[in-house]
Amino acid sequence: MTSSSSSAPELTPSGPAAAAPDPVALLRQAEWQLYIDSRRAGELGQAALDATQDQPALALRGEAWFHVGYSLLRGGKANLAVAANENARASYLAHDDQRGLLMCDEFDGLHLRSQGRLHEAMELHLRIASRTDVVRRPVDLYITHNARALTRKLLGQHDLMLFDFYKSLDAAKTCDSPGPNINALVNLGGSHGDLYNLPEAQRMSEEALDLAEAAGAWTAFAVAIFNLTQAYDGLGLSAQCAAVLERVRRLEHRMTPGVLGNNTPLMAIAHLCAGDLDGARAWLDQGATAMFGDGDGKTDYARAQACYLLALGRNEEARSVAEARISEAMRAQFHDQPYARMRLLQVATDVCERLHDTAAALRYLREAQGLYETLVGRSARAGFIATQVAHEYAVARDDRDRAREAQERAEVDRRRLATLNHALEERMRESQRLNEALQQKIAEAEALQVQLRDQAVRDPLTGLYNRRFLAETSVARIELARRHATPIAIVLIDIDHFKKINDLHGHARGDEVLQQFAALLRERMRRSDIVCRFGGEEFVLLVDNCDDATLAGILDGLMKQFRSLRFGAGEDRLDDCTFSAGVALLDADGADFEALVRVADLRMYRAKATGRARVCFRDA
Repeated sequence: MTSSSSSAPELTPSGPAAAAPDPVALLRQAEWQLYIDSRRAGELGQAALDATQDQPALALRGEAWFHVGYSLLRGGKANLAVAANENARASYLAHDDQRGLLMCDEFDGLHLRSQGRLHEAMELHLRIASRTDVVRRPVDLYITHNARALTRKLLGQHDLMLFDFYKSLDAAKTCDSPGPNINALVNLGGSHGDLYNLPEAQRMSEEALDLAEAAGAWTAFAVAIFNLTQAYDGLGLSAQCAAVLERVRRLEHRMTPGVLGNNTPLMAIAHLCAGDLDGARAWLDQGATAMFGDGDGKTDYARAQACYLLALGRNEEARSVAEARISEAMRAQFHDQPYARMRLLQVATDVCERLHDTAAALRYLREAQGLYETLVGRSARAGFIATQVAHEYAVARDDRDRAREAQERAEVDRRRLATLNHALEERMRESQRLNEALQQKIAEAEALQVQLRDQAVRDPLTGLYNRRFLAETSVARIELARRHATPIAIVLIDIDHFKKINDLHGHARGDEVLQQFAALLRERMRRSDIVCRFGGEEFVLLVDNCDDATLAGILDGLMKQFRSLRFGAGEDRLDDCTFSAGVALLDADGADFEALVRVADLRMYRAKATGRARVCFRDA
């Protein structure tokens, strides 16, 4: 270890008694290493088992088995890990150790998550969190909050994920080992980066990088480098990128061999951001690797390769690389992280502009802009959560500091009880005023957030306009249509059997159907048409200057394309999705937007009543 401020406890005592390893010291060291070098933590747990093999009923063997199992699971050896955890559970059960049994349950949650059984894992996480009858140590709380946050991340529960990550950071700060604190900062930095809150990602990743270097936690150091690369590149901080690469070169001899190679795309991007084309080429030559998923790694790799070719003026090759990855992801129906895909689309836009293919450039730009709008919304929410948590922690820290100060004075000045009581009462009143002020600030912030959401014109899931925008815009469009004597139609679309899709395939699949259908609407409708998500599985189109035959053709083509989409695979495959729609025409069916929507809604329900998968233009 390289830290001068915090060092690991010694493995064995010095002097004549040092001949036999102390299993208690081994386990203290294992806990210290748990999030710095999990492999080493497992070795120390095994050493404790070996040291107590002639005492199979010893209580601390449960803890030793837990460290072995946890290390094996983090190393990807699930079968051996499960067996070790069952040994830990048997030992804890024999000694009625409820805290240990709860941590074995937490291990089960991690194992479920590693198998992709996310909802089962989350149910178990929540049951564990609800246990208030068991006293847990800071490292236990860290593991619990961190595990729940990572499962929420995979489930796409971004707000709850951030709150849980902040809880894990709060618990980590009270742990004896720096490992949990480093790991918590790394996770928060990466999560803020994924949510496009790049300044916060930069701040937390820089702090994690410094702490990881001081503690010699080189795997965490590498992940912090990857997180910083994304933040610096997204913020255009080329000088900072160059500085962090110089830091890597200075310390690479101390790092685990090959750890940087876990993410060659981001290393190449770091060199490109710093203006080092030769360095970028060296990483690109190693191929696409990424420790967090092949899909994102391939997308980042394609962006790095295309940017490198673009810098060399090899525009056609750059376009080929970018479009190949875009097409590959579409064929595989793989959903990249929005940030990674947006950046690749931006590169595709730039290269198409250089090649004077404005149509392709505009197409890529539109998709990139849609992703950007989604990310900006996530970034704003993540920033709000970060500010809220920081404020709450600051208030709590101040309260704790004041209470500690009051307790110290009380210990020193016991004879001045009356004066001290008066001071404490004043502090209690001050704390109450601060709490009331905090509640008021939180209420104001929440009111502002509600106002901002109410004023938003985009549906966050699909990127389409929302109902409020349509209601406001339709007035002017209807008046304009009357002035120019042009037809205008309102089309109300409802996806058929959508509740069944959610019930059988899950809400994530339902969201995917809504997003793909929204993409079809953007593709098939004209730029002059207004397309909005009206609510749930309902969509509304405002179509002007379009005769019935043309509109019918557009909707028929939309139906065919929608039915051709495929979602999922195997037993979870979903296909032949359809919709029902009703059409209302201005003046013929109503004089204003609300009247037209009512008629279109009635006809849509008539379409459903007569068999679904059809469009109703007229009353029967």
